[in-house]
Amino acid sequence: CVRYGYEELERQLKDIFKERSNILRQLSKTSKELEGIKVNLQSLKNDEASAKSDVQKLLELGQKQREEMKSLQEAFQKQLNEAAEKAEKQQATVS
Repeated sequence: CVRYGYEELERQLKDIFKERSNILRQLSKTSKELEGIKVNLQSLKNDEASAKSDVQKLLELGQKQREEMKSLQEAFQKQLNEAAEKAEKQQATVS
């Protein structure tokens, strides 16, 4: 009777250790999956930061180009005005 009790306890202990091993394996697997998700999220954050930086650079470049175009437009307008004045003076001289 006592021997049967020990055998039953031994069987239960084996079952418990087997279940414990399965749980630990699952936890390890879940931990690896979570680590993979964490790496992917970090990668996405880095990509987002890079995209924001690129957009900021493009906005700055666009602003710089607008300023340059405005400056060129003013220079061309000045040249056009000078040419018009010159033409008026030549016309007056001819007349």
